[in-house]
Amino acid sequence: MRSNIDQKDYNEHRGDSWPAWEDFLKGSNTGIAEVDVEINNFVKKFAGQGKYFPIKTETACQSKWTWSTIWLNEAKTSSCHRVHLWDLPKDFDSFHNVPEKLRDRRAMLEGKWPGYGCEYCRDIEQAGGWSDRQHNLEIPGLTPPELETNPTAIEVTPRIVEIFAYNTCNLSCTYCNSTLSSQIEQENKRFGEFRQGGVTLRDTFATKRDVTEYYEKFLVWLDKNITELRRLHLLGGETFIQHDLITRVLEIIERNPNPELQFCIFSNLNAPEKYWDLYTKRIQDLQNRGHIKRFDLTASIDCWGPEQEYARYGLNLDIFEERMRWASEQGDWLHLNCNQTVTCLTMRTMPELIERIAKYGKNKHIGHYFQFYTGTEMYQHPQTYAYSHWVDTFKEIYKTMPKDTVHQREAIPRMQGLEAQLKIVKEHNHSDIEKLHIYLDELDRRRGTDWRSLFPYLIV
Repeated sequence: MRSNIDQKDYNEHRGDSWPAWEDFLKGSNTGIAEVDVEINNFVKKFAGQGKYFPIKTETACQSKWTWSTIWLNEAKTSSCHRVHLWDLPKDFDSFHNVPEKLRDRRAMLEGKWPGYGCEYCRDIEQAGGWSDRQHNLEIPGLTPPELETNPTAIEVTPRIVEIFAYNTCNLSCTYCNSTLSSQIEQENKRFGEFRQGGVTLRDTFATKRDVTEYYEKFLVWLDKNITELRRLHLLGGETFIQHDLITRVLEIIERNPNPELQFCIFSNLNAPEKYWDLYTKRIQDLQNRGHIKRFDLTASIDCWGPEQEYARYGLNLDIFEERMRWASEQGDWLHLNCNQTVTCLTMRTMPELIERIAKYGKNKHIGHYFQFYTGTEMYQHPQTYAYSHWVDTFKEIYKTMPKDTVHQREAIPRMQGLEAQLKIVKEHNHSDIEKLHIYLDELDRRRGTDWRSLFPYLIV
């Protein structure tokens, strides 16, 4: 067990009478009963955490070595869900080590930023914020086994795999698209292609790609390799209504217990009650029997109130809040997170969401993660408006963020990093504002909604 302890943790927690690091690894104790109890308690607590990522260059990103996102609908793969997507290889099993990922790892070994989307973290760090890269470097136990013997290895085993399988979903979020939402796909099919003023909504139904072969190959790969994973993420669409996917994944976990696995589902918490109960109970049973380490329920939510029900069209916030409350009252088998996309529409009522997170966070820790919109319709990004447009919003966000929890002490510098990126925007981008208005007008026409009554601040 002591070989799984990271020296960083040992140095931070060791007492004055503890043995030197080398003697500790050999199993040495002190012979002083009280001190040896301290050491044994430390080992019990930290042995399961594992070691920290060993590559220490200025740009090294644990995700680049450990993480693979698979976008089946597009037959693509990436190192996380913020960077460029690369073609899935014909030999599916090598999806984690495609040439583009190997190139990026080489660049990071040389202390270079590889580009291709890594600018997201680079820009946050250069602005003085706390990036995903920096956050992930603080997570132990994810290092690929190849780095144990070769600290410069670039062809490695993934520890985190997340999958966007099919686009089956019950919502039509304003910043989403037909590859990830069947509701948007059907809406585009019904109304046809829309083109106006640089805004395009495409009917992709007729050209939809059949990815059945990749889907089956992924499940075969998972069945063979799940015991090597430390995290498995299922995203959508909405996973709780993608019945074949969730059923077959749970069957794989049933056949291949992995007590080190953190199983995570991203969800809008609005699936029908019978499916919500069915799958959460099955997952809890797997955790109770030691087939997984824990279940991470990551709630996809951006802000609050009718503004949120507009931005995540189809969402019922009453159902969402009831299930958020339920999740906050569960035991250690379930960890709860909230993950939000920050757009022009979701900025102003973020404080109301933070209040809900603080309210239910009294029952258990709730991870709070947020990021700017990173899609192709950049007129939805808050940078469409000058920073002065958001100054009071940021004041309210900081005022609402609790200061007495470890997580919020981490969240505040991440928010400051986002704010710093907007501070350089001195003027409104009127061209993009016009595109945003065209886009929202078309959504209103299709959905019978009225964005102007909810978001008057978008009219400048």
